Amino acid sequence: MRLRAALLAVVLATPTAAVGQAAQTAAPPAATPPASAAPAASPVPATASTVSDVARIKRRLEGGTPLRDAALTSPAPTFRTSVTEEIDIWKYWGEPDAVAAFVRPKGGTWHHEFQNMVTPDEFKGYGGILSNGEKMQLAATSLAFAGAMKLLGMGVQHARDAAQNRSKREAREEVQRELEAFYALHPEARPTTPLSPP
Repeated sequence: MRLRAALLAVVLATPTAAVGQAAQTAAPPAATPPASAAPAASPVPATASTVSDVARIKRRLEGGTPLRDAALTSPAPTFRTSVTEEIDIWKYWGEPDAVAAFVRPKGGTWHHEFQNMVTPDEFKGYGGILSNGEKMQLAATSLAFAGAMKLLGMGVQHARDAAQNRSKREAREEVQRELEAFYALHPEARPTTPLSPP
């Protein structure tokens, strides 16, 4: 059965036009045209299966798509739920002496606390290890750290630029001092027009 399926896949994957072209290229040419003659552009003749395939594709493209049409025209389902039973959620905490007093909230549990109690860890957002408050704290510290790193990077870049500019300025001043000392010893070497700084 697998052999038949494999053969069927190979047959379907090989287009008939490609097989026909392979057969044409395998046959020896009848006559060789001269090199000076311009090659004639001969269109590949359309076979009956190619024409029927194109017609079938055009028909299917022009036809409707039942699944897409049904999804676009039908109204989206609305799901609603409500809780009509009072439940003592303190039973999830166990016996009063089973946990420390600071673990039990004083004013009843909040929704996210209840969700943390009853949702399995593999279905929680951050692997079940972080509560909403911890997630918010993580996000806030991450943003603060990113901002601090950006400012620190900018400060380091400004310090590098300032050090580079200071060394260039000091080198320029040193060259000017040395030129003035040279011109003091050799006044005839001083140019008549002042040099522009580079």
